[in-house]
Amino acid sequence: MDKITHVTVIKYTSALIILCAMVLHVQGITPWNSFLQITGACGWIYVGYKMNEKAIILNFLPQLFIIIPGLVYLYLNTV
Repeated sequence: MDKITHVTVIKYTSALIILCAMVLHVQGITPWNSFLQITGACGWIYVGYKMNEKAIILNFLPQLFIIIPGLVYLYLNTV
């Protein structure tokens, strides 16, 4: 059996976090779904960096640039 590395743990943990974020999204629980999505995306960006997988980084890095401004906009409109 292969040795379980920290990258493997982060990869599967990030996948589970993103699945939880999807459940919260479907339930309309905002902004908590976005916080989880950012956490999971950061994990996947780290995994992509460590595994030298540019496609993973290309998928998850733009999510930060989409979600974070949306959260700032949501916050500014509720203050």
